[in-house]
Amino acid sequence: MHKKNKIALVTGAGSGIGKHLSILLSKKNYHVLLIGRNLNNLEKVDNEIKQVNGSSSIVNLDLDDFQGIDNLGLEIFKKYKKLDLLVLNAGILGTLGPLSHQDPSEFENVLRINLISNFRLLRSLDYLLKKSDEGNILCISSGAAHGFRAYWGAYSISKAALEQMAMIWKAENKHNNVNIRVINPGATRTKMRALAMPGEDPNSIKSAKTTAEKIIQILTNQKEKENFKINL
Repeated sequence: MHKKNKIALVTGAGSGIGKHLSILLSKKNYHVLLIGRNLNNLEKVDNEIKQVNGSSSIVNLDLDDFQGIDNLGLEIFKKYKKLDLLVLNAGILGTLGPLSHQDPSEFENVLRINLISNFRLLRSLDYLLKKSDEGNILCISSGAAHGFRAYWGAYSISKAALEQMAMIWKAENKHNNVNIRVINPGATRTKMRALAMPGEDPNSIKSAKTTAEKIIQILTNQKEKENFKINL
């Protein structure tokens, strides 16, 4: 067992909300498994964690690699025997535009990364989360999952389906010690937000660090445990 007694896995840990959440979790005595496809970014986050005397490991994994996700559960079991926190944070935007103009392969890829990979992660890591004394799953969703947001097709659909999947998982696991929650971070200063809202003043919205700090507050607040869906 690693010297840190709590194990967290964060997808999309190389930048944005995932980066800051990983650093903050390391300060909360978690050993953080940094999941991402950009090794250079992951190494930078790993170095930042080491600078604050935190503990982390890099897992350079593209979430499109479903076999890699399937293998991940076994590798974590061999080394740590459990998983205390799973943060399903990674996602891609895709091209915004009318559904009838969507490229089918791009549409499918958004669903693969934003939905199917998260299903595969839940499937691969389910046993490990249940081995924790108090397991937690945080699904990072979006306001785009609700209402009728024109031109947000694949992204909006993928996030709505992610929330539905989380609700089903919660219903199926209501008698165990793992808590799953959906978090809508709201407008946050990230690269994805800049792509979606090119004319927006980035200083008019909260930083990724601020959003990560709010997520940490939710994770550590006992009163928030009963809230399934949380808007920041």
